[in-house]
Amino acid sequence: MGYILVTGSTKGIGLEIAKSLSYAGFSVIVTGRDEIALSEAKNILNNKVEHKFVKIDFQNSSEVDNFLSTLENIDAVIHNLGAKIEGDKHPINIDVLNKSINLNFSLSVKINNALVDASTSTISKIIYIGSTASLHAKASPCYVLSKSLIDTYVKNISGLYADKGILICGVQPGIIAHAGSDWDRKKESEPQKYNDVKAKQPLKRFLMPVDIAEYILLLMKLNSLALTGSMMKLDANDY
Repeated sequence: MGYILVTGSTKGIGLEIAKSLSYAGFSVIVTGRDEIALSEAKNILNNKVEHKFVKIDFQNSSEVDNFLSTLENIDAVIHNLGAKIEGDKHPINIDVLNKSINLNFSLSVKINNALVDASTSTISKIIYIGSTASLHAKASPCYVLSKSLIDTYVKNISGLYADKGILICGVQPGIIAHAGSDWDRKKESEPQKYNDVKAKQPLKRFLMPVDIAEYILLLMKLNSLALTGSMMKLDANDY
């Protein structure tokens, strides 16, 4: 068994995914920019399984190229990297749009190309953490546009990857309100909005990273290509 690469995995959904996978017996490559956060992740994952912890800034192209050149024995990649870029609003600033697309989408394609095209490729699954923002568009414009690219890309390339025996799919989480998230901060900055939206949630609570991680674990145990090209909405039927 090889490694599962999880991008952006020192906090939030990414860290919870890495943790769940590790306790299910999978070896994980945890990535992040912060040395302290990486060290903390070591204490959270199952230490009875071998893992790798890599300090990398995915927005630094030379660091990305060096990282990709050293990757080997990768069974799967979970694309969790992504965020709202500062200045993401109307009217759209082209530089902000380009940065958003690069962070939320283009970097994942670069990683896919490197892993799939490698002569020693062992990859069998590519799974995206997208967003329901690509469906309802009720979010910052550049973020919405960037996440929408994931949906189209997954469907468009699915046939080619299926021919190679690779499952490519993804999930679209709704509002996630873990500690430090945008919606967690709204609890203090916009308490009325926070409580109103929370009350309207089908589960009467916001989703948490563990809700998403448990679904990703199911996908990792799946031995079928039936879901290839699919983006699955995980928002308790909110939208």
